[in-house]
Amino acid sequence: MKIVRKNKKDKERRDLYKQAEKQKNIYKMLRRNEMIDQETRNYFNTKLISSSKDSSISRIKNRCIETGRSRGIISDYRISRLRFREYLKMGLIRGVKKISY
Repeated sequence: MKIVRKNKKDKERRDLYKQAEKQKNIYKMLRRNEMIDQETRNYFNTKLISSSKDSSISRIKNRCIETGRSRGIISDYRISRLRFREYLKMGLIRGVKKISY
């Protein structure tokens, strides 16, 4: 139950980030535009600051999509190193060779 909650929360944060990313980039562009007067630029700056903290990319944590583990994630597969090793032993991942003899 705990694993499902962590993955659900992570998914919600990823969705929030995806929705807010375009709007934040527009605010950043308008904030830096020197052709606009200072008052308008400050307005866009406050809009940028007041956006949701959960929509920030720094709040997104890589987690294993099966176990919810947050450490030792292999980003190409989005699974933990432990699951990756299990799958290698079962022969479910192709094209990966064991280095040790």
